[in-house]
Amino acid sequence: MGGGKKKKEQTPSVATLFRTPTASQRTTGSQLTEEEDSGPEDTIPLPDPTAPLTIGVLRGMLREATADIKTHVAAEITKQLEGLKTEMATLASRTGQTENRISKLESSTQEHAQDIAYFHGKIAALEDGMEDLNNRSRRNNIRIRGLPEAVTQEQLLPTLKAIFQEMAPDLTPNDLEIDRVHRALKPPNLNQATPRDIITRLHHFSAKEKLTQAARYKQPKFKGISLTFFQDLSPLTLKKRRDLKPLTLALQQQGLKYVWGHPFKLIVRKDEQAHILLHPTEMGPFAESLGVQLLQHPPRTPPRNRHPPGYWTPLTSSTQKEKATTAGSGDRPSIAGLVTVPLPRPQHHPHQNTTPQKHHELTRYTTAS
Repeated sequence: MGGGKKKKEQTPSVATLFRTPTASQRTTGSQLTEEEDSGPEDTIPLPDPTAPLTIGVLRGMLREATADIKTHVAAEITKQLEGLKTEMATLASRTGQTENRISKLESSTQEHAQDIAYFHGKIAALEDGMEDLNNRSRRNNIRIRGLPEAVTQEQLLPTLKAIFQEMAPDLTPNDLEIDRVHRALKPPNLNQATPRDIITRLHHFSAKEKLTQAARYKQPKFKGISLTFFQDLSPLTLKKRRDLKPLTLALQQQGLKYVWGHPFKLIVRKDEQAHILLHPTEMGPFAESLGVQLLQHPPRTPPRNRHPPGYWTPLTSSTQKEKATTAGSGDRPSIAGLVTVPLPRPQHHPHQNTTPQKHHELTRYTTAS
């Protein structure tokens, strides 16, 4: 106490704090006094680079840095949120527009579905009309089966006239005028020894009817060989008749008589009533209405190979394969045979004619007295 005045201890500068301590300084170290640690933190000004660095100064600097970071982060978040809001508003607008377009497309699709159903019905009606016209163009034709191949093309005309004259003696040579006669193409599954059918067209329809009626009661023959007369029909009509083979077999087994109508219908008489089938797709319900159980159509005999080994040339190009696919059908149905099931036309449609179409007025199968 009696000594001299105590020398004031100096606070190290910033450079001193970051200076590498010596060995003696590592042992003793420098400590900050409580007075240096204390003080009004809020009133600490920005430190001078030459001013001593205290904990309060560091806290102030840290607080200011934190405030700057918070301000920067808040501004960045606000900016990003504004961008997200703009994008969400754009997406909401585009979503609304997309929903409107989808609604319009759904309405348009429904209208197109009605149009498609309507035009399917029109196409079916046109196909039925074409089938009817095709069959009407064959009304004067007779298909004759069983005439040997020994009868050449030049001998067909006089041979048929002689057969017809024998079948219907009351017909004059003028009545038996034949427009044309030729052999039909042989189906692929037909036996090689079976002769091809003869297709002949008589000039007078009345003569053709008399010949077909005479063939029902008296079997026509050629040199002891029995001949069979058929009505010449379109490929589509023949296909429909083949599709009804299970029904016709069942009718024959039950002893029920049936006849074929035009353009295409199957007329069955039972209990003094005429039951009419208009399309093969209704064969099941029609059989149930008659109380007839359908029979399975026996499988057709596979065609015999009429060509020696190595006759066929492998197909290499896609064009050849496509031609072979389109030309390899045995029945060779017409384009009209591709769609055989007509769809119902819409009840109200802008394209619909006010005059009802006969095709759509017909029921599938009816019962008439």
